[in-house]
Amino acid sequence: MISTSSVRSQSNQTEAAIFNIGIGTIFSGIGAVINKEPQEKFGKVLVKGMAQGALGGYLVYESKVIAGRISNQKNLTYGWPAKFMNSAGTSIIENAASNRNFWEQWNLNIGFNRIEFHTKDRFQLKYRIQPVSFLLTAYTAVQNKFEPELSLRVGEFVFSGNNTFGYEDNNDYYLGRAISTAILLNPEAGGFNYNTVTHELIHVFQYHDFNVLNAYTIKPLEEFKKGSGFFRKMDKIFHYDFNIFVFAGLYKMEHFGKDQKSFEGYYSNYFEREAYLFSNY
Repeated sequence: MISTSSVRSQSNQTEAAIFNIGIGTIFSGIGAVINKEPQEKFGKVLVKGMAQGALGGYLVYESKVIAGRISNQKNLTYGWPAKFMNSAGTSIIENAASNRNFWEQWNLNIGFNRIEFHTKDRFQLKYRIQPVSFLLTAYTAVQNKFEPELSLRVGEFVFSGNNTFGYEDNNDYYLGRAISTAILLNPEAGGFNYNTVTHELIHVFQYHDFNVLNAYTIKPLEEFKKGSGFFRKMDKIFHYDFNIFVFAGLYKMEHFGKDQKSFEGYYSNYFEREAYLFSNY
């Protein structure tokens, strides 16, 4: 006999798969059309972008499943495999939205660091900083304690403390938070916990879910570079992570009008529900 909780878990897994594949498919298709060359056919570009985006979205979903094994098996070694899978998925989605072949550029995100592997004509390795993530990580680092060993094992910058950007009070009840790509564990609420690490790692992956939107700015940024030598230099250093504003806005909207102190109200937010799903299955 199948339990109610088992059926609910399977239903939520299906919802998560549809969400991740859907984001990849829709946003990639839109981006591919935005970045379409004048001589290219609309339909062909759209279908190619959506197909590649769906593949990337599936890999993103699988990366969250792998991350879930951290809590399920109490084993941090799944952190890096989850990261590599997530980076592959988001790279394929970004390529699709940029109207590129899925294999032309691979991006590995480690905290605010973005390592780019360009493979189209000749192999190139580039390093860029995601500025918003960098600033939020720096703020978190100043206010809290850096955990180097845990960071190396998880593959993201991990801190312990209860001082977070954008929160007025101490909120000692929370177990952890993800501040863009930084993970903060609250020692006042028990500190390290496999479920908490997984939960916050999923939030970091959700932050990268919206990397695809940065591809929408390729053409405007190219125009800026043509008219500004300074901007051309900055563009070599920074990868502008505009995605944080969309993710933060959608996250807030999901909680709008809800009682966040109740379990039902807090987890009415899809992003929290997904993080809970993969950290507690």
